Amino acid sequence: MQFTETQKKILRASLSLAFFGLSSSLWGQSEAGLQKGRELATQYCVICHELPSPDLLPKESWEVALAYMGLFLGVVDYSYLEGDSELAMDTVELREELLRAANLVPAQPAISNGDWQALRTYYVSSAPDAAVPQLSRLEIVEDATSFTVLPTQYRMERAITSMIHIDEANGLLLIGDSGSELLTILDRKMSFYDGLATPDMYLVDAEMKGDQIFLLSIGDLFASRIGHKLGSLMQGKEIGGVYIDMKVVLEGLHRPSDFALADLDNDGMDELLVSNFGEYTGNFSIYRRNPESGNFLTEPQVLSSQPGIVKSEPHDFNDDGLLDIVVLMSDARENVSIFINQGDGSFSQKIVVEQHPSFGYTGLELRDFNSDGLMDLVTINGDSGDSDPYNTLKRDHGIRVYLNRGELQFEMVYFYPMFGAYGVEVEDFDQDGDYDMAAISYHPDFAQTPPENFVYLEQTSPLAFAPKTHPATYDGRWLRIESGDVDGDGDKDLVLGAAYLPVGMRASHLDRFQELLQKGVPLLVLENRLKD
Repeated sequence: MQFTETQKKILRASLSLAFFGLSSSLWGQSEAGLQKGRELATQYCVICHELPSPDLLPKESWEVALAYMGLFLGVVDYSYLEGDSELAMDTVELREELLRAANLVPAQPAISNGDWQALRTYYVSSAPDAAVPQLSRLEIVEDATSFTVLPTQYRMERAITSMIHIDEANGLLLIGDSGSELLTILDRKMSFYDGLATPDMYLVDAEMKGDQIFLLSIGDLFASRIGHKLGSLMQGKEIGGVYIDMKVVLEGLHRPSDFALADLDNDGMDELLVSNFGEYTGNFSIYRRNPESGNFLTEPQVLSSQPGIVKSEPHDFNDDGLLDIVVLMSDARENVSIFINQGDGSFSQKIVVEQHPSFGYTGLELRDFNSDGLMDLVTINGDSGDSDPYNTLKRDHGIRVYLNRGELQFEMVYFYPMFGAYGVEVEDFDQDGDYDMAAISYHPDFAQTPPENFVYLEQTSPLAFAPKTHPATYDGRWLRIESGDVDGDGDKDLVLGAAYLPVGMRASHLDRFQELLQKGVPLLVLENRLKD
């Protein structure tokens, strides 16, 4: 079957968890039928992303995912969900509503009914009954002495901590809560210092440049207003630890998740790099400035129209004196790309790591791990909450270190399995001359006691890490993690921010969710005591 350009565009639009797959129909389970299903998968699935392996998900998750993904092909069929949970049906119905709002459901199916059944059967017949387990790893050790809890005056009922920023220069801690739409500022003693109402602004990122502060709002936290570009950037001035003259300097951003400021053309003026995560559409964009006023131009330079852009970092990878940009993309064609600065305002894209569509990228950091002068990559992946109501445990979730071997070639040299990994901080926490890592999970194995929702990985020898955790982290659902010198003593502390939402917990862990609502704190400050 040949696709029209419109159908291809619809398929490529994809989703945050991309194409998962299939159902429990037992039609055509002969070897010939399965072979046909495999061939159809190589024809249809690869239009949007890498070919997914059937063992990426267990059967029950394929049921829901395929009913959802069929919508992108114009296949609207709920019969395969009969007998499944009401939650599964509700999940797909909601996704259909959102996809139709985004005009992403073709009027006519792009695949015949027989081919669709064969493709579905191939996946579900080949899928395991239960999730494939993680790789083995070192046993995690409980440690309450390397970091100790620093009490705070911060209080927030049913927190949705969407932003944490440590202003080391002024000894301030900024916390953005998207439930209350408030920006709260604490001092070095973790006492209340200042506060600012941020109506209709859901803060997700912040950066200081000299005496200027920039705050990014995603605009539509839960992707409920499809196609509405409600994200914005605020700018203010810092005077004596007080932020004044806060104003919106750029609007119309498409659910941005991250931004960076970088001088890409060496003219002494920073450009704005925006990761527009979007919903089913999004992009990675550069906003340049008016050379006379210094204001950001409203028409961006779009380097990628792929949705699901998570984060970008500027760095000169080819040592030509011009900043390039590494970009983490989490939707459909999940990958790490480096956009090479050509010096004339244009960029060429080089994909350096590409993963399957259920990988669920959530974070990226740049560090030179082996001190060879080449910048290495740290990636984390653990997104499980989009269209899978079961919080399916995925063996590939975790933390990876890629060493830069030169010529834009990267080799994975370390992997720490961690279900639902959602944030990572990379610092020399123990000040012994190498990098350690601290990470949180928003989608851990909630059946595990205690769940692994925080880990500190101490580098004990080159690229060997000893995993530890802290008991104070057990009763929190951590969405944000940030490192910095909170208390002004010269080492890096950790701040964890919680978001108490039932996503991923409705199917099997509502009792545990209620416990978290009762016991969980909105913020946890872990003071570094490694040098004491």
